[in-house]
Amino acid sequence: MSSDRTQDPNSHAFPTKQLTILAICRFSEPIAFNSILAYTYVMVQDLHGGDDTDASFYAGLLVSAYAVAEALTAIGWGALSDRYGRKPVVLFGLGGVAISSLIFGLATEYWVALLARFIGGALNGNVAVMQTMVAEMVKNPAHEPKAYASQPFVWTLGGIIGSAMGGFLAQPAKFYPSLFPADGLFGRYPYLLPNLVSVVVIILAIIQGMLFLEETNPRGSKVTSHEDVFEDGDDIIDERTPLHRSNNRHSSARSQSRTTLDRPVFIEESLPVPVEQNFDLRRSSFGTVCSIKLPPAPPKQNESFNGKAFNFTIIMITVALVLVSYHQMAFNTLLPTHLLDKPATAPGQIDLIGGLGYTVHDVGVYLSINGILGLFIQGVIFPIFVDRVGVWRSFVVNVILYPLAYVIMPFLSAMPSVLVSPAIYFSMILQCFFGIVVIPCALILLKDATPSPSVLGKVNGLAMSACCLARTVSPPVVGIIYSAGGSAAAWFSCAGVGVIGIVQLFWVPRKHVPDIVVDNGAMMGKTGPDSRVGEAETNLSVAGN
Repeated sequence: MSSDRTQDPNSHAFPTKQLTILAICRFSEPIAFNSILAYTYVMVQDLHGGDDTDASFYAGLLVSAYAVAEALTAIGWGALSDRYGRKPVVLFGLGGVAISSLIFGLATEYWVALLARFIGGALNGNVAVMQTMVAEMVKNPAHEPKAYASQPFVWTLGGIIGSAMGGFLAQPAKFYPSLFPADGLFGRYPYLLPNLVSVVVIILAIIQGMLFLEETNPRGSKVTSHEDVFEDGDDIIDERTPLHRSNNRHSSARSQSRTTLDRPVFIEESLPVPVEQNFDLRRSSFGTVCSIKLPPAPPKQNESFNGKAFNFTIIMITVALVLVSYHQMAFNTLLPTHLLDKPATAPGQIDLIGGLGYTVHDVGVYLSINGILGLFIQGVIFPIFVDRVGVWRSFVVNVILYPLAYVIMPFLSAMPSVLVSPAIYFSMILQCFFGIVVIPCALILLKDATPSPSVLGKVNGLAMSACCLARTVSPPVVGIIYSAGGSAAAWFSCAGVGVIGIVQLFWVPRKHVPDIVVDNGAMMGKTGPDSRVGEAETNLSVAGN
């Protein structure tokens, strides 16, 4: 931790105003990202003239295209933010989302919709830049848990609104014919309205950002304010590290290489997920809205670590995270497809091929409630459960039970109609609970297995990149399975990956993490000096690996 942030913590107030302004910018993005999930499947059918052949695959491709393009350009945007400032990159990224949404809503051909998603991802570099801005805004280490926990909360809230908006504003001429005639603008472009609303929200976010958002990284040669605290031999890399170090420093090539390697290559915050999936092992939130305080490590000498950064335990826990990330994202894209697809059998019979025949309105409600469930479980249930059960048992038990969330879905069609909706909610609750508990627990175990704080950046980069890659390929892959084998095959494939995760547990060395404390980070007040180190640093004494 740099000395300029610790010498007089009380002189730095919590940056409420700037974090709120940044939160509004951040809030506008999931509204656009999550709104498409409610109607992507029927949109693909419309773009193909009503033909639903391979519609689930093409819908999954639309979901993933944005993230792929964003991954290819994220490092470049980070370098630009170091040179020209964070604020212009953030605002330009929001503009890219607006352009993408407008073209997407006006698309009458599938390739146009796909190109719109790809262009939007290429123009948006906000994922890492916004994280860096939060770090640069917070001057008092005691404020870090509250500041970082607020970001997933804002993302989830925007996703809830976006899901509902996509469900209720798509196809307005069909659902609101008295307001939107079939031969009018929104009749010709049935998916323009939710995207147009997204554009308006984003433009408002850009305007307030232009007026009130302060630059956290001085431009050009003045960019040294945060670089000066890093010596040439410093291996610690976190959000305050320049996203791309300048060339006028000694050993710049080595520094740039290290920075690039330690940061995730695949970044998928643009994927429509109910709760934010981004995480950083160097922060106390572990990807949740809570603050997880771990025992501080004993004082260490300022010496570099020359051992292996990726031991067997780290690799095995990362594999477990990848498996969970794959089938978790598959659920998020498969659920609306299954709900929207037409049934292949009569009501009351088991339908292993078709869907449930719901409307986009129904899907919007289900996805919004899924986000609300995620927020409630993450903020209320997760701290209580992990505190009582323990990190290791929470991880193992939920990995073992995870496939249950998927095997329920193929049999919904055989249930009485009054039980179908409760069964869907039950599956959503299981999936939310298992995922929200498993991933933070795995991250705690991953940090415990890290041999030195100096390699946390590398370990975090490996885990984040692998998880993002799994979530990016998951939608089109599960879409192919759905198109080829039907709904049951797709759901059972998710359960199958979950079973692989159960088997893989035999190769995950057991790690014991003692006496963690989980607080609702977004609601935390002032923190005493004794707990500041545990919250800001959250380093662990490492057991033998």
